[in-house]
Amino acid sequence: MKKTIVFFLLILASFISNAQCSTVSVQISSSDTTSIQLYNAGIFNIPSGFANVCEWEVVDFSGEIIFQETTSGDFEDQSFALFDHSVPITDSMKASIIITNEVEGIICTMTDTLYWKETEVIPGAFIGNWSVLSSNGGVSEDISTSTENDIKEEFIELYPSPAQGYFSINGEQETYDFHIINLNGQVIESYFDFSKSDKVDISNLSKGIYFVRFLDGNIKKISVNR
Repeated sequence: MKKTIVFFLLILASFISNAQCSTVSVQISSSDTTSIQLYNAGIFNIPSGFANVCEWEVVDFSGEIIFQETTSGDFEDQSFALFDHSVPITDSMKASIIITNEVEGIICTMTDTLYWKETEVIPGAFIGNWSVLSSNGGVSEDISTSTENDIKEEFIELYPSPAQGYFSINGEQETYDFHIINLNGQVIESYFDFSKSDKVDISNLSKGIYFVRFLDGNIKKISVNR
């Protein structure tokens, strides 16, 4: 009987984590014609929200990247992303947020369209702001069942480990996008289009255990000695 109760609680916890991902969406907290501050409520709506690592990306409709950033930590550090842009108000943008929570074992993905919305405040007078088109809720995926993890996990190697001063990447791709994350889930360094022929400089890191999270979903652990 005791085992049945424990098993039921585990299923319930997983259901709650996945369900609450659907309550998180791309939101805009402030904007003007050339500046937007995005917001997500994942730190409140996802269990163990303090462990969230949020990857933000905004592209125009031709696919050109306008903004990329990774945030984590407390409410203000994790929940907001501010960027400037040159997209005219006659065009739109696509925004996505991927929240990875290692404690809950889930990846929460949300996407939406940003467009310029004008509201008539008094007859003949309009106020415009960037707005979210649909407020789509997040879609949850278990980290342990991620297809990308299953396919690509074996093809990336970090060496040497323990590392001292630097480490190298061995994999099939020529370049990689990745973040170095500490045990508290905080992003220490971010790299984009990093060539595997180069060495990753970690001379500024304190001795300890770190995770390297590649943007294809692959997560590797590396020890740092100093």
